Amino acid sequence: MTDPTEDIRRIWSTVLGTEVQDTDVNFFDAGGHSLLVMVLQEHLEELAMREIALEDLFEHPTIRAQAGLLAAGPATGAAADAGLGARVRSQLLGRNRSEAVEDRA
Repeated sequence: MTDPTEDIRRIWSTVLGTEVQDTDVNFFDAGGHSLLVMVLQEHLEELAMREIALEDLFEHPTIRAQAGLLAAGPATGAAADAGLGARVRSQLLGRNRSEAVEDRA
């Protein structure tokens, strides 16, 4: 992925409803809040064409940091951990359900 900084700056400006120029300002200091970070997440996922964990946005709260996150590619940081955790939980839940059905039989 090419440098997404300008695209992210435009997304922030749209989400926050004001022009954002400083790529080192914290999203929350720029007027963001917990509900807007979820809107930001959706836009960034569309830009990156992959899932991005909310935890990653809290750990990368500036435009510059988010550009680095997106440029790093998929399966890094909390998103990779969350994906792995979800798969493991799903497998365990499926196994537990199967065992419960067998116990009833």
